[in-house]
Amino acid sequence: MNTTYLYLLVFAILVGGTDIEVNLASVQNSVPYGEYVSILLGLAALKAALIAMFYQHLKYEPRSLSTWVLVGLVMASLLMSLSFIQLHIGH
Repeated sequence: MNTTYLYLLVFAILVGGTDIEVNLASVQNSVPYGEYVSILLGLAALKAALIAMFYQHLKYEPRSLSTWVLVGLVMASLLMSLSFIQLHIGH
C-alpha cells in the first residue's frame, strides 16, 4: 500500500473522529451521561493509538519499544484515574 495513501487515510479517520466528538457535544443533553463519556473516551483512545502507531512510527519500531510505551501509558492512566477518584470523593 502506498504510504501517502495510508497517511491520508489515517488523517481522514482522525478528522472524522474529531467531527463525531464535536457533533456529539451538540447533542449532549439527549445522550445519557455515561454513554456520552464512554464514547468520548473511546474516540480519544482510538485517535491516540492511531497517532502513536502511524505519526510517531511505533508501528515500525521493535516490539520492546512499543511495550515500554504501553507500560508508560498504563501507568499514566492509573495515576490519572486515581486523581479523578480523589477529586470525585472530595466533592
